[in-house]
Amino acid sequence: MSDMDITQQIEVALKKQGNPINGKDSEDDSLQYPSITEWKRSIGMLGEEHDATTTSVTPSKSRQQWYKTGLGYWDDEETCPATVDGMLGGFARISKCDLKGSAQFIRYIKSHIRPSLKLTSEENGDVPTCACECGAGIGRVSKGLLLPLGISQCDLIEPSPRLISSAPEYLGSSASKCRFFCTGLQDFQPKADSYDIIWMQWMIGYLTDDDLVQFLKRCVPALRKGGVVVVKDNTCSQEAFVVDRDDASTTRSLPYIIAIAELAGLHVVHQQLQEGFPADIFPVPMVALAADR
Repeated sequence: MSDMDITQQIEVALKKQGNPINGKDSEDDSLQYPSITEWKRSIGMLGEEHDATTTSVTPSKSRQQWYKTGLGYWDDEETCPATVDGMLGGFARISKCDLKGSAQFIRYIKSHIRPSLKLTSEENGDVPTCACECGAGIGRVSKGLLLPLGISQCDLIEPSPRLISSAPEYLGSSASKCRFFCTGLQDFQPKADSYDIIWMQWMIGYLTDDDLVQFLKRCVPALRKGGVVVVKDNTCSQEAFVVDRDDASTTRSLPYIIAIAELAGLHVVHQQLQEGFPADIFPVPMVALAADR
């Protein structure tokens, strides 16, 4: 399925439910986009590929530049120190509240919705459980959430060499329970039947729609029985998307995110809004996804 096909299907799904498909720039109010398609065309993400020798902008070149800009932001010590504050964009004060809300969310799912979800090796017949922290940075979620939940091993996936190399020191004694992969999710190939939880927090905005759909598709066979993909991210409500050109990210609406998940063959198991965050930041829902019904 091409990016054009994916974009059109997302727009159809949003319009069918009466949701907006327009978007805007996060800083420049004069940059308004009537649709997802028009925004992607404006930055060269949609269009025809040409001969590799051409100097014109092609969708593949635009995609490469998009990821280069995002990686440059996170790999820069000045814009993103290898600390919890750096991982949270200056909002280290919300980390404790965030981790508490995430833990309650997972425990509720296990207790009330998916008792087959395994958190500990004891629950799994002494077979170690495993989670994947996507866009892990220094491993804040692995250290503060996944391992304390009883997960035996965490795989940290992070494209920034600087951040992933800083993770073992931050994790301390927990580092022995972790494996480290320096790669972007657009290139990561999870093995089949390997994860009980795939955790995606504050990072899906750095993936293009087509790469996000394709990665979520790869997550389906990677989940173990009872396993879930959890997306926890900023969302907008007045528009379908808000673009931040500084770090090459896109904040999507919740219906937009769910439309992408459904294109990948996933459905919503449970969703809940994170409480206790400052009123001046985007709403942050937690959405658990699975392929089985």
